[in-house]
Order: sequence, then structure tokens, then C-alpha cells
Amino acid sequence: MVFRRMLHARHLTLIRTYSGQKEYVYMNVRSLLKFGRKKNITISDLTNSTQKKPKEIELNIPESFSRLGDDGTSKTIDGNKLPKDNQVFNAIGATEELLSFLGLAREHSYESEQQYTDKLKRIQTIIIDISTAISRSSTNKATIPPIYTKELEDWIHEYSSNYHHQNNTLYRNNFILSCFNGGGVASASLHVARSICRKTERLLVPLVRQGSLDMEAQIYLNRLSDFLFTISRIAAKHDQRAETIYIPKPDEKVQAQ
Repeated sequence: MVFRRMLHARHLTLIRTYSGQKEYVYMNVRSLLKFGRKKNITISDLTNSTQKKPKEIELNIPESFSRLGDDGTSKTIDGNKLPKDNQVFNAIGATEELLSFLGLAREHSYESEQQYTDKLKRIQTIIIDISTAISRSSTNKATIPPIYTKELEDWIHEYSSNYHHQNNTLYRNNFILSCFNGGGVASASLHVARSICRKTERLLVPLVRQGSLDMEAQIYLNRLSDFLFTISRIAAKHDQRAETIYIPKPDEKVQAQ
């Protein structure tokens, strides 16, 4: 209480620390109070202006970098050291990218109160499982439960059946130009996540082909892109936003996305 009367909560106090080299660290008042109680340091020790030199206090500040990957290599979960451009790390990087874009799509779904938000969170946990399986693929082939894919298929059937009678174009009878920003932010973010999902799937194919990764991981990503396509159209309808639809000529074929 004495400390709070002496300094306003918006004020900052400068203290000296030992963390490798001597450096100054700013701490807000609440953090400083908590630190002082742990170290049994009085307020006068920290704020006495008559001291010529601030009291030297030892803080353990963890480094946010390791420098271990500076040589262009990295380690998998099982300790296997590989070049960073190895197909294993390319696949892991793609899953991380997919995970990030799913998180972005999830935030947009929160804002527009979409019904699929919790499902995106569930999918993110499975993507982490797949990423872990990739990291262990060189020594220990992990199994991806088929129930994960079945779960996606059930969701696709559920959403399709619920919305088909309201919108006959819910299915893939037209080619949606996902590169256009039509359909609203929630829908567009799902199209981006879907394209990243396709890229991730392509990078998993070599690992599956050589037998180091369970094929079920590849199947899951293939079905995930279908699910993301389905809910992207539902998101557009929910937000009452028009989609940009490409209708090919009668004799023209368009590459499925």
C-alpha cells in the first residue's frame, strides 16, 4: 500500500538487472510489487532517490532466440537434424501456415457470429497432430485416426443438407473465384485457408508415397479443403454477401480447385 501511494499505476520504475550483460528493464508497478515481495525487497531499496547507484537486482530473463538454426539446419521432435529445406520441414511449415490461416478465419467467424467457429478450433488441434506426425516421420510413423476424416464428412453432409433447400448453388455446380474478395471477409478468409490446405496436402504427398507418413493425414487434408469450401459459401450466405461465381461456357471445362 505504501508503494501505491508513492507511485501512480501508470508510472514506470527503472531497475538494473543482471541478464548476461548489464541492461535496464522497465517494469510496471504491479510487476514490481510482485517482484519485490518475492525477493523481500523494500520500496526504499527500489525507489530511494538518495542512492547514487540503483540497487542491483538479479532477474532471470529467458532468451527469445537460440541461434541453433543459424547454420540452416533444424531438429525434428525425435532429434533428427535435417536441412531446413528438407521435405519434412517444408511439410511442417505448410501445416503451420494452414494453422495460422485457420486461426484468422476463426477470428473472422467470431466477429460475424458464424455457426462453424468451434469446428475450426477442433480442426486446428488435428492439424497440430498431423504436424507432430510429420516431425516424427523419419523414425516413428504415427497413425492418424480415420475418425477425423469421418468427422469432416459428417459436417459436410450436415451443412449441405441444411442449406441445399435454401440455395441450390451450395454444391460445386459452379466455379467460385476465390481469388476475388466476394462473399465477405469471413468467406474470403476461408477460401484463403482452403488454398493453403491444398498446398499443404501437396507437400504431404511425397512423405506418404515413401511410406513415412500415414496416408490418412493426406486424406484428411483433402477432405478438409472440401469442408472449408462448403462453409465458405455458408459464411457468405450468413453475412448476406454476394459471391463471385464463374459460369463456364457449355463446352468449356474448368480445373477444379
